[in-house]
Amino acid sequence: MDTEMEENLNKPWQVDRYEELVRQNSSVYFDVDDFEEVIDHYLVSGSYDKSLEVANCACRVHPTSIPLMLKKAQLLVSVNREDNALELLSRVETLDPSNNDVFLTKGAIYSQLRDYEKAIEEYNKAVSGADEPDYIYCNIAIEYENLGNFDKTLEYLDKALKHNPDNDLAIYEAAYCFDLLSLTEEGISFFMSLIDRNPYSTEAWFNLGVSYINAGLYEKSVEALEYALAIEPGHEHSWFHKGYALSLLNRHAEAIGAYNESMQEDEADPMKFYYIGECHEKLEDYENARSCYLKAIRLDPEMADAWAGLAVCNIEMNIPEEAIRYLEKALTLDPGNVNYLSLFANTCYTLEKFDEAISAFEKAIKSDPDDEETWLEYAEVLSKMEEHDKARNLLLRGMDILPDSTGLLYFMSAVLFRGGKKNEGRFFLEEAYSRDPEGLDKLLKRFPAAGENPSFIDTLDSITS
Repeated sequence: MDTEMEENLNKPWQVDRYEELVRQNSSVYFDVDDFEEVIDHYLVSGSYDKSLEVANCACRVHPTSIPLMLKKAQLLVSVNREDNALELLSRVETLDPSNNDVFLTKGAIYSQLRDYEKAIEEYNKAVSGADEPDYIYCNIAIEYENLGNFDKTLEYLDKALKHNPDNDLAIYEAAYCFDLLSLTEEGISFFMSLIDRNPYSTEAWFNLGVSYINAGLYEKSVEALEYALAIEPGHEHSWFHKGYALSLLNRHAEAIGAYNESMQEDEADPMKFYYIGECHEKLEDYENARSCYLKAIRLDPEMADAWAGLAVCNIEMNIPEEAIRYLEKALTLDPGNVNYLSLFANTCYTLEKFDEAISAFEKAIKSDPDDEETWLEYAEVLSKMEEHDKARNLLLRGMDILPDSTGLLYFMSAVLFRGGKKNEGRFFLEEAYSRDPEGLDKLLKRFPAAGENPSFIDTLDSITS
């Protein structure tokens, strides 16, 4: 059956009759319900102009019909004639001063016109007579959000949830506001209070779990998300965020299980495959990590992190040539990413492409000069290349930008000792140790060659004794 035949079979008799009368240029008379049937038919098919034409005809036949006038006003908005719609709604309000649909429609129009204060005024008129005031409170909250008044936004969302604790829109908007304003503790308090009022709200427990993640309280996050899953075992977002929290706790095998539970049949979310791949990577299961990253890339070829993840797997599997290709792709997608640039530079060094390594490190420093790790990795490569003077000059550049970095001081001392400059090395070692004694272990872990230098060891003994 073709589409046209199917439409004709589903067409109400009122539409056939209306179209016949129009063809005959005859006067049209239907009752209000029949006119609404014709208007809705054209509206559903996307013929807004045709719907408005019928609404105009209907209002001429029934000039005091409030339902028809409201429908016409909504259609006027659909064809960007907001001023005409507001004029018509003012007439309706005169006829029926307590009609909530008038206030709601006017509120929506003013919101569309970005006159948020007038929108709030109209929505407030609708609250007292509303069957579901919580949804109107949500509308008011969103208008305050548009005005940038987040205190009022949260106040009205709280009103909505006190009236209806199951209003998921209010919960979602509240979570958005707390996240936007980085009000982590306030978010935790808000959702705990909501749970006290409605302990079986999946969304409240879920958002409490997300708030705990934002606060770095990952164990508490897992606990809250498990409550959400006890209430609704198939809650996809809770499974996903539980996986994320578990991964932050370095419980990667459990995280994979949770991520898999969040998977739908024929899953097409590349981020899920990426996160599962990242967990396999942390577990040093590089084959499965590669498989997940490739699935993510097939779904989203522009996911730079997945290309970089493939590169890491190839580096760990001792295939640096392949890693370079994947990193080049990642850098094409995100040229200023410091982590990609540093990884690319280190891989080039492994392949003895020294000029390319130095060029990549310089780009990384230019992209984010405040990243201490980049300076240290760059200096480490220069030191391994026996370019001690270049490493020294690089670290001096870094100290100008990061004067409070004890990591750079420690590394400078190691470089100077390796280059035979004991007195200068002692100065930097004493300065670094006086500022941060614990930083010494980080240096020796990162650069064990320092601990093998007799002059460094003798100086360290004299400083720490």
